[in-house]
Amino acid sequence: MPQVHPRLPRSACSRHTPFQVDKLKAIQYFLAAAQTGSLSAAARQQGVTLQAVAKLVSALESELGATLFQRGSRGLQLTVDGAQYAEACAPLLAQLQAADEGLRQARQRPQGTLVVGGTPFLLQHCIVPALAAFHASYPDLMLDLRSVLHLEEPATKDCDLLLLHGWFEAGSWVRRELPVMPQVAVATPEYWKRHGIPRHPRDLVDHNCLSYRNPYGKLLDLWRYRQAGAAGEVIEEVVVRGWLNSNHRDNLLELTLGDGGVMRIAFATAQADLASGRLFPVLLDWELMDPPPLAIYFRPELRRTLRLRVFAEFVAAHCADLSKLTNAKGQSSVDGRPAWHHGNSRRASTWLSHR
Repeated sequence: MPQVHPRLPRSACSRHTPFQVDKLKAIQYFLAAAQTGSLSAAARQQGVTLQAVAKLVSALESELGATLFQRGSRGLQLTVDGAQYAEACAPLLAQLQAADEGLRQARQRPQGTLVVGGTPFLLQHCIVPALAAFHASYPDLMLDLRSVLHLEEPATKDCDLLLLHGWFEAGSWVRRELPVMPQVAVATPEYWKRHGIPRHPRDLVDHNCLSYRNPYGKLLDLWRYRQAGAAGEVIEEVVVRGWLNSNHRDNLLELTLGDGGVMRIAFATAQADLASGRLFPVLLDWELMDPPPLAIYFRPELRRTLRLRVFAEFVAAHCADLSKLTNAKGQSSVDGRPAWHHGNSRRASTWLSHR
């Protein structure tokens, strides 16, 4: 008569004993024994002792009130109950192991989709050109780029991370400041040939200067310059005028590249055109003041998400490199919001008449 694997009394495995914590492990050992036909083989497969396997399989039988194995001359054999239990448990255990492995891989290699909102001009001219290299490093991470101009836009509710230029209150977002990107005044060589190169900021009043209207509707028509001299710091404030203003910098850039005027631009966002000579910067011995701060904003609940962390680190490192690609005099930090930024006037230059 075949030997029956001994079972513990049901009282020995009450719901308050540590067995409940080990039930998953007991099922793992049970399935390993069913697969190999031996408790000792199961122990070797699982990297534990024979005693550990025998103890938990016995406790599992006691918990279930059923005999799972019979022992005979042909070794360990599943009972009818054991075969039915193994058939039910095997796919569940495989699914759980797949979930565990998926989570481990997700923590080691970013996966899924990250929704990134940002200033369109910045995304197009600074971030997108570098994304192929980023994707090569993180091929399982999908990016969904959205055009966002400021934090109050309804579109931000669908974004995990924002990359914005401007003076914004972070509110419920976590803010990470990035290096300031110095700005320069640029035009094409042909434009400068026709109209003359300005030698002093005041000379800009004689040029068609294209001004940007910020997300709050204020026209940035006040270009302030600073220069350190023997007599101390000199600041020149120039109210510029031009026949085209826009709230989209690509419109200004298109006209500038067409020999149509002068615009102020972050050196990093025009690096290709500057390097090729299509655009030529002027007044490099002066510092163009009030460059808008650059920052990453992200949801606090996603702070530890790997896909957000690797993208934020990539953006921070890339923008830090871009901020160094300039011959212009740059600022290491922003002097806070410029005075003209406050108030409800529609032009930055209005501030001059009220100070």
